[in-house]
Amino acid sequence: MKQFALTGTMSGLMSPTVFSGAGGQSEKADVMPGMEDFILSESDLRVIQSLRDFIPPKIFDAHAHLFDAAYCPQSPVANLTIKELGTVTGMDEYVRCQTPLYPGLERLRLNLVSNPDASMSGRSNGNRQKCNDFLVSQLEKYPDLVGEAFVLPDDTPADVKKLLVHPNIRGFKCYHSCAKTKPTWEREIGEYLPESAWKVADENGFCITLHMVKDHALSDPGNFEYICRMSKKYPSAKLILAHAAWTVLDSVAGLAGIPNIYFDVSAICEPTPIFAVLKAAGTKRVLWGSDFPVSMMRGKCISIADSFLWLYREQLQQMDSKTAFSANLVGVENLLALKQACQMLDIDRNGVEDIFYNSAMELFQLNDK
Repeated sequence: MKQFALTGTMSGLMSPTVFSGAGGQSEKADVMPGMEDFILSESDLRVIQSLRDFIPPKIFDAHAHLFDAAYCPQSPVANLTIKELGTVTGMDEYVRCQTPLYPGLERLRLNLVSNPDASMSGRSNGNRQKCNDFLVSQLEKYPDLVGEAFVLPDDTPADVKKLLVHPNIRGFKCYHSCAKTKPTWEREIGEYLPESAWKVADENGFCITLHMVKDHALSDPGNFEYICRMSKKYPSAKLILAHAAWTVLDSVAGLAGIPNIYFDVSAICEPTPIFAVLKAAGTKRVLWGSDFPVSMMRGKCISIADSFLWLYREQLQQMDSKTAFSANLVGVENLLALKQACQMLDIDRNGVEDIFYNSAMELFQLNDK
């Protein structure tokens, strides 16, 4: 099984912590009780083998969630993973579960996107602070990682600056569930992403990861106008549109000329949306992201006209088919879709390496020592 090194802290000293990496197979002996569902299936392994020559040895996962479920009581993702991973989903869990999807892995970095929870809007419960404390604990233990602190709709610039308590915090995460007006799915971006985050990001050249909502996502006129206006107003802030902006092809093309807008392709299970963002923005502004631990769910997200639908294993098992099929991990479907999009566009090896590592290194102001 391939070995890779991730810089960590041991006994207060900086030293390499060696983990078992991806070798194309999983070992049941390493699996915690309740994690049986996360073991790679024969179908997963077959697809991963087909990706061996595509996935580079250096991976920068620009969209991963590590968290303690204790401060995420209303998070669907946290509640779903407790059975499989326990209360804490940390770097050990990422390495054990996610890295077998990366054959030949030699170098690993992550951007830790704070896991959102509606309870964080109630400042008195301390959950937002606990979220930031957990982020800092991971950054302290693993200096190769960077992270994004969670911002609230009514944060002032002073509030946002107080979140910058570690040098590897390089951006901010917001989420609609903390908007004050319900239903939050229909809220304007400015109702859950404060302008104060834009101001502080602009001052520091930091990132903002945005998972927009509304039924038509980027094609919603309000969403599109906001993204264009704010990105131009704060040109040194870098906006990462998560999940390929839940792509609507014509709308993505309209953002091509705004250089501080980026896309991550996390949880996208079809090649067409990834094709669209790569064609519009190029490999320097498109980032690999796993959306871990969502990547460990079985099923895939499919397009339906200008919307989308998640099909999970339970739904797939109810379908009749004359051909054999398996519910693969979302992360496996995601990587396969990325490979297919790159093949459609004839993206060369340098471009693939940009998507998986180099572009994120530049975006988060990092360099390999």
